[in-house]
Amino acid sequence: MKISELEDAMLKIAVEISKERSGMPVLLADLRERLPDMTRWNFDKAILAMAKNGYFLSRESRPPGSLTDAEKAAMVPDGAGRFYDTINIHSDAGSPAEKTPASGRGGMRKGSGRPVIKTKSKRVGLGFARIPGWLADWLKTEGDAGRKIEQALIAQYGLTPPD
Repeated sequence: MKISELEDAMLKIAVEISKERSGMPVLLADLRERLPDMTRWNFDKAILAMAKNGYFLSRESRPPGSLTDAEKAAMVPDGAGRFYDTINIHSDAGSPAEKTPASGRGGMRKGSGRPVIKTKSKRVGLGFARIPGWLADWLKTEGDAGRKIEQALIAQYGLTPPD
């Protein structure tokens, strides 16, 4: 997962803003303000790509119907009706130079921090339960997920469906 020079510059600025605010989430409006020469389209595209690649977590704003046009204009739309207004920078975000302490004291150390969870290992919500991402993907490709789950549970536990 290679990061472009543009995304690297954005990430460095976002990390600076987060550090200035003692690790608080970064408002995308503030990040956009520090990049006045960047087009809206490039900014939005880069934010969504970096969030997808795990450089930070983007936070969905209030329901779009409750937002004014001015509020929506300051946010990043994902094309699916959701708008993002802040990002939470991961503790290991930034350039490799920032991750390596010069003195050997402090900073990131090999093996420190929470282990990265592979995307397929993350659990996916069904509304009433959470299942591994790989299983959700398989159910989507197979189709008729409800029937497959029902048949598997009947076979595994000897359940009898009601009439």
